[in-house]
Amino acid sequence: MAFISTKYRPVFTGEAMPRLTTLYRAETLYTSMPRTMHRHEDVAEFILITEGSGIHIIDGQRYYTQKGDLLLIGQGVVHDESSPANRNLSIYSGAIRNLRLPELPAGQFLAQDVLPVQKTEELFPAFCHLLELMYRGAQGKGCHPEESINHLLCALLLLTMEVTSRSIVLPPEEHNLMDAVRSRLDASYDETITLAALAGEFHISSFHLAHAFKAAYGYAPLQYITRRRIGEAQTLLIDTALPITEIAIRTGYNSSSYFNKAFHKITGMSPRDYRKAYRKI
Repeated sequence: MAFISTKYRPVFTGEAMPRLTTLYRAETLYTSMPRTMHRHEDVAEFILITEGSGIHIIDGQRYYTQKGDLLLIGQGVVHDESSPANRNLSIYSGAIRNLRLPELPAGQFLAQDVLPVQKTEELFPAFCHLLELMYRGAQGKGCHPEESINHLLCALLLLTMEVTSRSIVLPPEEHNLMDAVRSRLDASYDETITLAALAGEFHISSFHLAHAFKAAYGYAPLQYITRRRIGEAQTLLIDTALPITEIAIRTGYNSSSYFNKAFHKITGMSPRDYRKAYRKI
């Protein structure tokens, strides 16, 4: 049996209640109009990825996103949703006015240096359930839909605070080091790189590198390389007529079968099927 402390104070009350201004659901395909670099001065935005994978740029940083990721974009934060690699995504996306979370500036989801892409993990089904109820309300289904939506939004924000409270914030010098590691990987993702060699290059232990890099960017270094390779392969499949074998080589795979297996694991499709579905005419 659980008890609520008598010292409990509601997070959202009266005029401080947040308001959902838009909510849409894009299924199977990323069907919403793509937006290049833009920002919202009056609303904060969230995106929950329910299927697929892609690339999002938030505040100048590229993130390789996948099912279960929650993207949190505060007011005034520049972001880009136009990557062609995002076409296989299914998402919920919403905008919130009057966002005020405890100990954070108005309109912001996150403290400084907390990543805007968070993994919902075991809370993913709860996020999906709340958003589906909110989406049904937005379609005018149920009694008192507007009131219900905003109370559900408060529950969603409490879940969001639980997810972000787990984030590890690296000290500035550590973050700068991991940023240098990321730049190294971005510049040479098509090369054969081992964790031990990378750690030796930056004079830190493999264990430290793996954990600090994951804390900074959400993926261990070798996972990041794989996603970087597949992201580039998606672009080449969509934008060029290069043979798949050539694309495999260009993105660091000497074996077509290994490339096909890695590609399918990330996207849920073979490279050939992906090209057939998303190739520009």
